[in-house]
Formats: sequence, structure tokens, C-alpha cells
Amino acid sequence: MTHRIARREMAAVWVDGPDAAGFLHGLLSQDIASMSDGDVRDALLLDKTGHIRVDLRVVRTAPDAFTLITDADAGDRLTDLLDEYHFSEEVEIIGPEPVETVTFLDRTDPHVAGAELVVPSPIPGAVDAVGDPASIVDADATVMVDDDELAARRIAAGLPRFGVDITERTLVHEAGLQHRAVSFDKGCYLGQETVARVEYRGGVNKRLVGLRSTTPLAVGTTLLHGDRTVGTVTSSAVHPALGPVALATVRKEAEDGSELTAEGIAGPVQVVPLPFPAEAAAG
Repeated sequence: MTHRIARREMAAVWVDGPDAAGFLHGLLSQDIASMSDGDVRDALLLDKTGHIRVDLRVVRTAPDAFTLITDADAGDRLTDLLDEYHFSEEVEIIGPEPVETVTFLDRTDPHVAGAELVVPSPIPGAVDAVGDPASIVDADATVMVDDDELAARRIAAGLPRFGVDITERTLVHEAGLQHRAVSFDKGCYLGQETVARVEYRGGVNKRLVGLRSTTPLAVGTTLLHGDRTVGTVTSSAVHPALGPVALATVRKEAEDGSELTAEGIAGPVQVVPLPFPAEAAAG
């Protein structure tokens, strides 16, 4: 069987020691303490006002050991912040080190030959194999997909890229990450007060949404609701089943199902909830 794959450079940080679980649990937005060995959870490291500093994945590899995986350009920031909030805890923070992730699309089997670590991908129906890509690819019959297809799958899954779709000025609910990367049942963590206040007392004035159109939308395209500018396209691709798709952060008056006008593009642009409906995004 030939597997369709995509490769991406990432960064890994290791947090080990008797206090590792408690240290990460008190710092990250996700419930780390309840993770079992082998569990994988999305998490956020916020600032004290609830803005996103690092978007990461946490893998518990042993009772006292965790692997944190984040974007290649976020590794140093993650390590610096962990060091900043590390006081008397008995933990060792190692890294960051560059790693490559080979995403196997349309595969859920975690047994990938040659990989050091295999975890479910944020992209539905895929797995991420971490390790030497040459060893991973040589061990399996593979064909590389182009960057546009991977971007289309990411967009359809509603997965924002830090530095592309979200920034350090983005709140959790603006990025739509509250369901994927936040536990509302755990105790305090850095930035928790803002996240809880938005969740239980009021919404946000802007949010990340999906867009569908008949013509591909260029990144940076201005979006209008009536005669008012409501946002800008941040990611765009052509999905094999959905056609042209995009992500944008828009003002709250651009509700799901509403039609926007894209500057320089003929035809309407439809706002869709994230992730895109599974039955529509399959393909």
C-alpha cells in the first residue's frame, strides 16, 4: 500500500522529573495531571492576560516524562517561557531540538516503521510520525503531497497556524481553541482568569472562521460585510472536495452562514463554522 505523506519541520522540548506533571499542569491550559502514558493532548501556554504565547502538543511518554511538540520557530520561545516559570520544581527542561514530522494522511495505524514517536495528527484521519524522515519514508511506500493539499486539510480541520492565522495578541476564544486545547475542569493556570471570564460571562468581538468561495482567495484579501471591513484572509488553499477554502479572523457580525464580499473577487464568500462539516471535507 502506498501512503500519502507530508513533511514539516517542528521543534521538540522534553520536560522530565518527579515534578514534571505538576509543573506543566499548573502552567498549561490543558489537564496534564490526568494524562496516562502514551496520551497526547493539545495545549496552550498563555500569558497572564490570556493571550496565546505557544500552541503545542503534549505527549506523556512515562510517568515523569513529557515530550512537547511545537512549530519550529516556537521552540526557543517555549523553552524560554518554561525556564521563566520554573522555580523550585524538580524538573529538567531539555531542548529545543529540531525534529521533522511526517504526516501520514488517511491513516490511523500508529505502527510506523522507523519512527521514534507516532501520535494522532490534529488533521482528522491522519497520524504524525516523528523522527528521521529518511528512515520513516524508506520503511514505507510513500508519495509526497503538495503543500497546498496539506494546507487545505489543515484549513478544513480548523487548525490555525501561529504566526499566520493567530498571533501573541490572540485570545483563546478568538482562535476557537477553547474546545481543543483547554480544560475547564482543572484548577488555575497561567491566563486562566481571562479564559474563564470569556467562556462564562461573554464572548469576543472577533473570531477565526472558515470561508468557501468559487475563486481562490489570496492571503491578505480584505473581507467586507456590506460596506464594512470585517477581516482579512490569513490562509488559503484549494481542497480536493470543497474547492477554494480559507481561514480568516472576522468581526462577530459576520455570522456562520453569512455572505461576505472579498475585495477584487467576483461572487460571494460564505462564512462556515470550524471545523468544516466532516461529510463535506472528506476527500
